[in-house]
Amino acid sequence: MPVLFAMLFAMSACATSGAGPDPSQESGSQSPGASQGSGGDGIEHPGGSEAILVVGFEGGFVPVEFLATALPMFVMLGDGRVIMQGPQSLEFPGPAYPALIERTLTEDGIQAVLAAVEETNLFTSDLDLRGAQNMVADASDTLFILDAGGQDVTVRIYGLGALMPDMEPAPGITSGELEAHRILGLLNDGLMTLDTWLPDGSWEAEGWKPYEPEAFRLYVRDSSGEPVEGGDLPAQIRQWPTDDDPAAFGDEVSFFGNGTRCGVVDGELGATWLGELAAANQMTRWTDGGDRRFTVLARPVLPHEDPACPDLDGAA
Repeated sequence: MPVLFAMLFAMSACATSGAGPDPSQESGSQSPGASQGSGGDGIEHPGGSEAILVVGFEGGFVPVEFLATALPMFVMLGDGRVIMQGPQSLEFPGPAYPALIERTLTEDGIQAVLAAVEETNLFTSDLDLRGAQNMVADASDTLFILDAGGQDVTVRIYGLGALMPDMEPAPGITSGELEAHRILGLLNDGLMTLDTWLPDGSWEAEGWKPYEPEAFRLYVRDSSGEPVEGGDLPAQIRQWPTDDDPAAFGDEVSFFGNGTRCGVVDGELGATWLGELAAANQMTRWTDGGDRRFTVLARPVLPHEDPACPDLDGAA
């Protein structure tokens, strides 16, 4: 890790003794399949496709379609794979689902990331930082979910990035919480730019590559007769790619309130829909061969996730 990056984390960790729990707490035992760094003296973590660190968002004043299809911004898996959202196109209509990229860390690379997280001094137990609600309305929570060192910790912070690091603490926000905003903002920026500070030997191979999901949650709605949003641009009409009836796909999701149904496609169906969605865009409508038209919102299922359609009522 570059000296400046390491110093910022170290200084932040020292400055936040009042922002979070005591880092000297004892950690639990090693989880099954856990790994360590070179020499066996690194931070323990899960292996395989289990998640070590996930950064995502929850809540905020957003449409239900966003809640259903939102993806984590950063995922680090036990086998070293890092999956992130890649560059997003500004053209309209855009792709049917966001571009994802992946690259694989060595064990030394995993340990470098975990060391940066540990140096924040904020991941010793669950932490919920909500003071920014006194200043910022309708913001989302940023979640940092860590499974390492025998700890299973979630740090949740409201309105990350909305507060200036050098501002005076406002009513309802302690100086420790304000400092935690600065630290977690720095951590978040560092995770999104791993290439700029990880030491040599941190990656298995050069360069990021597109991530191709093996499964999708599909949110399907009969939109027959509805105007297509997008002004004068015509909708792309495609044939429903499988033998099932799109009107009976999956199960209805009451949270949408408009008849939207959710189901999961994986295996051969997942591969079929991967190709289908690659040829589609945000304005694509699917037909069953008759007059009906169907809208599909696709949410890739990442390796560490339960593929089942979630209970969106609990996310409201």
